[in-house]
Amino acid sequence: MSKPTHAHLTFTLKKNLAYAYKEQTKQQKVYYMGAKLLEIGIEPQDAVYRWSLQTNPTEEVWTYSAYWGESRVQLLSGHYPLTGTELIDCARANAPQGLTTTTQLCGYNEDTQAFQTALQEATQQAGLSLASLTDLIEPPAGISVAPDTASLL
Repeated sequence: MSKPTHAHLTFTLKKNLAYAYKEQTKQQKVYYMGAKLLEIGIEPQDAVYRWSLQTNPTEEVWTYSAYWGESRVQLLSGHYPLTGTELIDCARANAPQGLTTTTQLCGYNEDTQAFQTALQEATQQAGLSLASLTDLIEPPAGISVAPDTASLL
């Protein structure tokens, strides 16, 4: 029986939760994944990690995946790139890490041009408009502070 070379941790958050709460929850899951890897004898620094995000009208379903050994090699090789909605989910979740990292984590090795082309095609097929990877990064929800009228400025 072969040993597993990847692990996935999925959790659901309400969309209306505060950005800081969501980030704290994600950091807790990162810590938990590291602890679980140590528990099964895998050094956390030897793994590559990838976020995936699926959304529906009221919830966000996050998946934190760890890849080591053969799975890590396959992920970073560029031989198994994500496509379609899986590519969009991966790009959305990993976009804050930058273009190069997101390209690698979505299975395109260092070929950022192929990644961007595939992402454009996937978003078009899904009926979405995307000018650049940064369009996928959702700004943290904040508080709008403004006077009631222009004369109160």
